[in-house]
Amino acid sequence: MAEPTFVFLDFDDTLSDFEEHGRQYVAELALLLAQEHGGTETEWSDAIRPALQESLHRYVERFAGNPLAGYAAWLEEERARAAASIFQRMGRPLPEGEPLADYARRVQFDALTACNAAFPGACEGLRQLFEDGVRTQIASSQDSEYLYAALLGTGSESYTENKFGPDLVDCAKEGPEFYARIFHACRIHPSQAIVVDDQAMCLDWAEEAGARVAQARMEPGSPPAEFPVVLTSLFDLPALVRRLSGREGA
Repeated sequence: MAEPTFVFLDFDDTLSDFEEHGRQYVAELALLLAQEHGGTETEWSDAIRPALQESLHRYVERFAGNPLAGYAAWLEEERARAAASIFQRMGRPLPEGEPLADYARRVQFDALTACNAAFPGACEGLRQLFEDGVRTQIASSQDSEYLYAALLGTGSESYTENKFGPDLVDCAKEGPEFYARIFHACRIHPSQAIVVDDQAMCLDWAEEAGARVAQARMEPGSPPAEFPVVLTSLFDLPALVRRLSGREGA
């Protein structure tokens, strides 16, 4: 029996429109916080955006070029730190009754499951991969709980297996180590892996780890592809996977 093919899909700008999803997420989060704590959605949105930017800056400072700098422990601290920043900007007391990181996790889930910025063909492509016996994983710089909730929002979660955020392998998506660890976690040889991502740097790392790769270019006006195998529609994902895995025509 042939070894199964494992596909590792990025989320942002591969399965889902990054900017639109971010806009929806801030809006849904602001709505939830306004309902629970008062204030307007606009006020909460204006507090959320800079807090998220600061969190991203802290991530880059710690992990860029240093993927093994303790992501899992950092993430738990960062959840609480980012949430505290939002409430401080609003001049509101912190929520009581549960640890702040748990509160942040809960409202993140509720907000993300209300968002859907998936590119056309996301559900159809993932469903066909599932029916073809392909083992589809997510490989993203977002954490696994974020990915689970975001995929629920798109209606495609059930077609995927592991949601590999950096927390599941305690390694930021900042080098080939990330891919080596997720391949090891799946107990596969890198030759079984196909990585699809919009970022050329990530594909370089995936190739260094031994995978085959394809570059996602989902939107009109995207920069020219830097890799020979290009995916421009998620409807075409199953055919691309069959071609790269040598099963074209199967």
